[in-house]
Amino acid sequence: MAKTLYGYTIGANINEKDAPAGVKIVPDNKTLMALQLNDEPDDTAEPRRHKNMKEIFEHYKPQREIDLKTKDGDSDDMVFKFNGIKSFTKDGLIDQSPLLQELKEEEGIYAKFKDVLQTNEKLKGVIKNPEHKKEFVELLEALIEELGGEDE
Repeated sequence: MAKTLYGYTIGANINEKDAPAGVKIVPDNKTLMALQLNDEPDDTAEPRRHKNMKEIFEHYKPQREIDLKTKDGDSDDMVFKFNGIKSFTKDGLIDQSPLLQELKEEEGIYAKFKDVLQTNEKLKGVIKNPEHKKEFVELLEALIEELGGEDE
């Protein structure tokens, strides 16, 4: 009989240990996370059989209220609803929150501006020279004012 380690035989052949039907063994390099996704506990905690993930989400309707901080430091209470596995991803969470959508949009603008600053040689030259940099900033401020100014 071959020696086994964690249900695998040691040698050239790897044979997965038999598991009950429908149960997959979680590999060592993966993490299984189980947590409560609703604020209200289920009073009738009975085992239920569901055919697919859609039925699970429809039955349990997981949601979580989160306190998000705005740029001003104010609190914005947001209820995240999880309708599928995609709801747990970064994009799934951003799609549910106007505040997070605004921050993602600003992140994109700053990333584009950063790329321009890093790749535009003429702009780099303007920024390196203190006099030219001051004139450039004054020009930008004049453009902002001409286009309607900042909302204050």
